[in-house]
Amino acid sequence: MILVSCRRDFDSNHRFSDGNEIRDYPNLQKLDDYEFMEPDELVDDVRGQHVLVLVHGYRNPLQNVAPAYRLVEQKLKKHGLVGEGGYDRVIGFLWPGFETVFGFVLAVPWANRSAGFLRSLLMRLGSSTSTIDIQTHSLGARVALQALAFPQDVWVDNLMLTAPAVDNESLEPGKEFHPALDSCRRCFVYHSSRDRVLRVSYRIGAWDKALGYKGPENPDVIAEDVDQVFVADCSAVVRSHGGYRRADRYCEHWGRVLRDEPLEQFEKLKA
Repeated sequence: MILVSCRRDFDSNHRFSDGNEIRDYPNLQKLDDYEFMEPDELVDDVRGQHVLVLVHGYRNPLQNVAPAYRLVEQKLKKHGLVGEGGYDRVIGFLWPGFETVFGFVLAVPWANRSAGFLRSLLMRLGSSTSTIDIQTHSLGARVALQALAFPQDVWVDNLMLTAPAVDNESLEPGKEFHPALDSCRRCFVYHSSRDRVLRVSYRIGAWDKALGYKGPENPDVIAEDVDQVFVADCSAVVRSHGGYRRADRYCEHWGRVLRDEPLEQFEKLKA
């Protein structure tokens, strides 16, 4: 898998590099085995392809991100979503997760700053790819939404926000991340009321409810005014903050997204 990092020395959890560094890992289980890639090499590598970009959440050193990204890719392969008819290439993005004893809310400025590096990557990929999808986890939603909040800079086909650690009204008209919806064809919100991290930690730090806990604050507003946002309640199949990676029903829904099958705007995934 190709990993693109804006972290100092590729894996600093607190410091940024001057630009994105690109490494090609033949096997994410061997993090000392990789080849450097130049930006133009990446552009040539993904030319004409359907590319998926993964964006991790708060904290997460490379030793945690790599197996998580590997698990996502393996799960997608199991469900036939990588290869012919699916994604041609999966790329993992790394940003300084800023681990602190006070929780992930203090990492918000780092997520916002990381958005510029992700936007730069997306602009470069967009110059040669056929289409780009993004899948985020937790605070990675802020990184992606902020990166897309400048219409006409980048274009994404499907933006999939998994357990998004952003405010539950942020996609509504006039709210913080509504402008990002102009940079994607469709946006998917995957949430679970059994996510204790978002139920407790997010509310303590942000004094609000997370979009990834029980979905949008005002679903009627989404239904009436934001028809490119789709909401999947995963409470029946996801029991923890990181449980999406292992949930087959979640991957099955992802498959329907990728195949452009008809979808309900609000859906409850069944066990």
